[in-house]
Amino acid sequence: MKRLIATSPAVLGGIAAVTLVAGAGAALAAWRVQSDEVVLTAETATLSPGNKPVVTADGNAVTVSWTPNTFGERKVDSYRIKRYDLAGAAQQPRGSCEENVAKERCTDTGVPAGSWRYTVVPVKGGWTGPESAKSDAVIVAADGKAVVIPEPPADKTAGPAAGPAIVQLGDPATPGDPATPGAAGDTAPAWTLQPGADGVLGTADTLTYAGGTPIDPGTIVGGWAGGPRPVVVVAKAGNPAVLTVDDGSTRVFGPLAVPDTTVPADVTYDATLAAAQGRIVVTLGAVRKPPAPPEEATTPSTPTQSAPETPGTPTSDPAEPNTTPNTTPDTTPSTTESTGTVDATTEPPAGGTGGTGGTAGSEPEAEPETPTTETSGPADADVMPSAATGTGEPAVVLVAGP
Repeated sequence: MKRLIATSPAVLGGIAAVTLVAGAGAALAAWRVQSDEVVLTAETATLSPGNKPVVTADGNAVTVSWTPNTFGERKVDSYRIKRYDLAGAAQQPRGSCEENVAKERCTDTGVPAGSWRYTVVPVKGGWTGPESAKSDAVIVAADGKAVVIPEPPADKTAGPAAGPAIVQLGDPATPGDPATPGAAGDTAPAWTLQPGADGVLGTADTLTYAGGTPIDPGTIVGGWAGGPRPVVVVAKAGNPAVLTVDDGSTRVFGPLAVPDTTVPADVTYDATLAAAQGRIVVTLGAVRKPPAPPEEATTPSTPTQSAPETPGTPTSDPAEPNTTPNTTPDTTPSTTESTGTVDATTEPPAGGTGGTGGTAGSEPEAEPETPTTETSGPADADVMPSAATGTGEPAVVLVAGP
């Protein structure tokens, strides 16, 4: 990245030298003119870091792809691809990834056995941008088969023996083929898994890490003598399925690729890590269950029943009108009625008998007289209000005598 910025005062003019040759003599003249301050500015652009590539494998051919970078508002010219081994040493890829790549995809062919990661470096003219993050690991086995192992979460520090590896199925007493070639009797350590008769990872199954040379437990966990050590094994379903082994704060092993059929669903095990006869053995224990959610009260609260309201009786809230229809006839005496006492407004018609009161809309036979004093009727008198007249006049009350 180059930057062109001029902020110092400019000097216009210069030093001119004039040489006059006159016989054997010479004359020199010089002058300098100071101008006002002039500031020159230029816009700059920065190459962004390369984007983390995505890798896929088909045998020992690894395809690398990534999203493009820009330089200002323009795309970069090309990209450089780097391949790293498990120890972090950079190597030159082959195939279409060998030279600068103008597109966002290339294939590294003839990848040797081992564990590899790839990075991308954007290029624009004579400038190069920052290198991208490393891709997921690609492991190429000695038989030419390859598998991509997703990078585990970075929530725990990786231990000295942590790293991607392929786990072979078989007898733990016979370790599988190593991921990298080794001399006879001094093969590199390799992983084997005995998943049990059902072929699915479960309690009491073992993972064994062993090679031609006894493994020092101190190279696995610093200061560890090899005695039983509690660990946690996290199994993630996928193709391939991936295992990680940690002791709570450090990722001891992993990510380890196992066949997808051995882990049908995500599961976590309590396990034990131990050294035995120069080998490291992980024995799965019980399945670790997630913490139960807080218990909630299961006994329903007893609903409070209010006393049934008497039809026509006002509610407890005087501000709220009672909208309940009154379907029961109101037998409460009106203001003109009382038990055994009647505020008579007129005398019953001559010859009239109880229960023959006028009907709605009927005219009285005689003009009502001016109310006089209250008259006490017999104790067993029947009080029967007549129907309303519909004229706004008080209803006529008839009293039936004995």
